[in-house]
Amino acid sequence: MSNLYLIGFMGSGKTTVGRRLAERLGWPFTDTDEEIVRREGMEIPEIFSKGGEAFFRDLEQAVLLELSGRAGWVIATGGGIVVRGRNVEIMKESGRTVFLFAREEVLLGRLAEDEEVRPLLQGDSPSARIRQLLQERRGMYEWADLTVDTSDKSVDAVVGEILQHFGRADRNDRAV
Repeated sequence: MSNLYLIGFMGSGKTTVGRRLAERLGWPFTDTDEEIVRREGMEIPEIFSKGGEAFFRDLEQAVLLELSGRAGWVIATGGGIVVRGRNVEIMKESGRTVFLFAREEVLLGRLAEDEEVRPLLQGDSPSARIRQLLQERRGMYEWADLTVDTSDKSVDAVVGEILQHFGRADRNDRAV
């Protein structure tokens, strides 16, 4: 049995879809960002402020490495987890991956409405920063086992597509 990793840009729906997917599968769920916050006892903007992005990426990789030793978990990852090649290797070796994709204008809208403070979007123009990050990360997610466009779909529709792809209809079948 392997894990199911959700990857994609911030605002693509990884945590929301992950929770629902885990519920449908009857599997435990975790989110790498939430796990880092829990372990460090501070929010991500504070971690970035105190240690910088490289420090955060070190924490992220350590959490991913530990979580990869589990089996049968749905794991939502931070949008930048793919910037380190070793993280990609870890996910490939320990599970299946789903790239949740959304069109740029959809991401801009979702992130504008999001109350979560995202350190990589700080500055005068969050929309310009989103475009820059999307450009920098172009191609970094496409290695996933499945790509699902979440732009115009409900959470249940996305979950259904994932379950259908992996041949899962109910919680009694444990293999993904």
